[in-house]
Amino acid sequence: MVGVPNPSIIVTGGAGFLGAHLVRAWLAEERGPLRNLDLLTYAGSLARLAGVEGDPRYAFQQGNVADPAAVQEALTSAAPELVVHFAAESHVTRSEKDPERFHRTNVEGTRVMLEHAAAAGVRRFVHISTDEVYGPILEGAFREEDKEPAEGAATSPYARSKALADDLARAFEGDMEVVLVRPTNAFGSWQFPEKAFPRWTVRGLHGKDLLIWGDGLYVRQWLLAEDLAKAVLLILDAEQPERVYNVGPRHEPEITNLDLARWLADYLGLPPERIVHTAYDRPDHDRRYAVDPSRIEALGWKPGDPWDRFAETVEWYRANRAWWEPLLSEAESIYEDER
Repeated sequence: MVGVPNPSIIVTGGAGFLGAHLVRAWLAEERGPLRNLDLLTYAGSLARLAGVEGDPRYAFQQGNVADPAAVQEALTSAAPELVVHFAAESHVTRSEKDPERFHRTNVEGTRVMLEHAAAAGVRRFVHISTDEVYGPILEGAFREEDKEPAEGAATSPYARSKALADDLARAFEGDMEVVLVRPTNAFGSWQFPEKAFPRWTVRGLHGKDLLIWGDGLYVRQWLLAEDLAKAVLLILDAEQPERVYNVGPRHEPEITNLDLARWLADYLGLPPERIVHTAYDRPDHDRRYAVDPSRIEALGWKPGDPWDRFAETVEWYRANRAWWEPLLSEAESIYEDER
């Protein structure tokens, strides 16, 4: 562990899908105090942290990362050596409908966090980005240095906001250690059922159609949330980390959306006609994302088998209907793909 033994940490967005997995992973080990700063938007849920509230090392603060007063309160209370900044608006379809909100949270919120963390003497600031900042790539894979300046090749309002936030984070490297983490397409337990895999899963559990946009041949690297948390812990513990890490599994062969939907239908025992290609497709739907994870692998990171991970995730949703069923109305409200 860097710096003082058992350092204090702030995790922003710690009630969100990805942040909650890091909170749990941190508290599962003999590590220092953790403060969770989360606004609790529609996608935040304290249920993800059931069981940790009684840990004397854990504290929760509801607040907006774009609010300087809330950020200052968190930093003053926790006096952290480490910050991991997950808090973000993350859904591409929602970003198309409300790009201003994404800019406010993802760009301005990141700026506020960086400015106040640097002033408070934070030693290491880990900014959670996305592989979408690189834009699409039809062959090969992006290395960490391949991101273009500013919005670059990023396509959606979400991706563009994260690309700008990346550049902001890099600008603070002289004030504290800043490490950028660019994860690939995440999935796992406790994911709000608006993203592709949990959406297909809960629809399949209800016996509904699995709706595939376009030809379904879009390629993503599917990353289990727990595996991302393990990568972040490795980065926090590294004595001299690199400044940017791609985090994503190597799929051989690559997995298309259609491949995954067919696997899911087979796993759930659904008839083939439950896979439905919709007339609707996302505007400028990027064909393929791919990053080279060699740098994080050099720290000892290794993800699990994706198909085992998919099966474990389906079983989690099967066993936790009481959590996700009340969320379906909000999750489905943004879509226009029902036939």
